[in-house]
Amino acid sequence: MFIVSTLAAIVASQSLISAAFSVVKQSVVLDYFPRVKVVHTSPKKEGMVYSPEVNYTLMVLCLAIILIFGNGQQIGNAFGVVVCMVMVITTTLLTLVMIIIWRTPAILIALFFMTFFTMESVYVSAVLTKLPQGGWIPFAISLILAFIMFGWYYGRQRKLEFELRNKVDTSKLGDLLSDPSVHRVPGICFFYTSIQDGITPFLGHYIKNTKSLQEITIFTTLRYLMVPKVEPQDRLHITELGAPGTYRCVIQYGYADNLDLKGDEFVRQVTAGLQRCSGEQDLEDQKWGQDVDITDIVHVRGKTRFYVGKNAGWFDRYMLPFYEAMHKNCTSGLPELGIPMSQLIEVGMLYEV
Repeated sequence: MFIVSTLAAIVASQSLISAAFSVVKQSVVLDYFPRVKVVHTSPKKEGMVYSPEVNYTLMVLCLAIILIFGNGQQIGNAFGVVVCMVMVITTTLLTLVMIIIWRTPAILIALFFMTFFTMESVYVSAVLTKLPQGGWIPFAISLILAFIMFGWYYGRQRKLEFELRNKVDTSKLGDLLSDPSVHRVPGICFFYTSIQDGITPFLGHYIKNTKSLQEITIFTTLRYLMVPKVEPQDRLHITELGAPGTYRCVIQYGYADNLDLKGDEFVRQVTAGLQRCSGEQDLEDQKWGQDVDITDIVHVRGKTRFYVGKNAGWFDRYMLPFYEAMHKNCTSGLPELGIPMSQLIEVGMLYEV
């Protein structure tokens, strides 16, 4: 029996670990959880993932629970509460799916919900008596995770609101670049931004402090697709903006793609895309095209922080520093792009609230 129970525990733990990887990965994609490293272990199955940070966190939690309680009785109580609560939550969510997505007849929904929810509620009411004897552990962990997710989502929303409120409209881009004090220097500049409707606000911050901009400036957005790989001909989508020498580029990539934004191949792809967008004559007039030197390329991305002013509310005073602490310790929002350090510029900017 000991061997059988040990093997059963191993199988159950592997299911729990795989589910934790998948749930965290989906939460990161939806921007509800701080970014962690996610490794796709299969080139064909999008759901087969591994996260080192989540794996080590689970190990630390397991060791902590064992060392704190020291006996199987309280751990068993916690496990019983979890199982019963999962049953109730699953029934509730499946009922919502039947209502919203499947459009199941109301009588069938009522029969399903009343049957299973009534039975599972009895189980829950029985295990709730075990809350003082270890049953509180799942609720404590859930509250901590909910607080982390809410803090991250709130900070991301405040950041998005600031960027949308202070973005540079493409119609005003020409006026910004027509300033006599702004010099257009030779080369190609990639500005990375998450905004597709408008231009990131740190462009104005960059121009204001440097008084210069490359002759060819490409506002680049990375778009993650739920496919293994994106075909080379579908990788880059380039459109021309109103101001001379300014373009918008969307780089699409799948979970099994290895982006490499350096070398002659990437320059050739960008050059070909700009030729299709602007035409050969425009490229000749701008005196670049096929003769672009790789050393003339610079990649610029923003490194923003919140500045909590005196007029900020008490909620922002506590929640935004918590978000900043998580953001400082999470992985980068950009994938491994293979950008040489000599070509990378990070523009710091404070978002005042």
